[in-house]
Amino acid sequence: MAAARQSQEAAAESQRAAREKTKHYQCLYPVYFDSSRSRAEGRRVNKADGVPNPLARSIIDALQSLSIPGGQIAFEPAKMHPKDWANPGRVRIQLRDEAGRDLTGGRIRNKHDLLRKVAVYLKEHPTTEDSPLRLRIPGVPMPEDGKIPAVQIPRGWKMGSILPLHSPALSGGGVNEDFFKDMMREMQASGAGGPGGAGSNPLANMANMLGGMGGMGGMGGMPGMPALGGGSGGSVKEKKSKKAKK
Repeated sequence: MAAARQSQEAAAESQRAAREKTKHYQCLYPVYFDSSRSRAEGRRVNKADGVPNPLARSIIDALQSLSIPGGQIAFEPAKMHPKDWANPGRVRIQLRDEAGRDLTGGRIRNKHDLLRKVAVYLKEHPTTEDSPLRLRIPGVPMPEDGKIPAVQIPRGWKMGSILPLHSPALSGGGVNEDFFKDMMREMQASGAGGPGGAGSNPLANMANMLGGMGGMGGMGGMPGMPALGGGSGGSVKEKKSKKAKK
């Protein structure tokens, strides 16, 4: 028991150190490039520059193709954008050192320039049905027959039709209709604006609900990239209920 506890503490300390090291890196989520989303729903590039079904694995490919000198890449497979919970995966890249000095050799001027160049790559390399098979995460089994489970899209929810294998929205991953009903109840209770990220606030207990599902906790990273822990990408705060004045 003591050895296991020490191992867990060492892993937690390693994750904290990795987070501290990469806190000044630029963050990229798939939803930033999703042509089906509005700006309010998370898209960061022009609609014409967006693509359907962007994946974190493809963002990594895009960054590697840029051959940025000193551009260290970190992948956080379990991090989720609060408006795109069905498409987990956050990518970080170092463009400047802690003193603010450019590490790209002038190849990337700013975050906008980075988004634009990644978008160009994603346009030239569209997501296919087999794309999720390119991302292997320890603890997440690959389909035995090579066939990716169908995406379960409830009516009124906005999500991609191609998702990573560790997405909580894939059938067989512990998600069912009751799960979505529970999410709707949580949304109504917390005052969120609507499904698919249409509201301004994430679900109050989304992180807890997803955290109880298999395969989402303790995921490792890709070879050569630190895995920076699980959980959702945004901080999820629970609204305090106000007592009605008598």
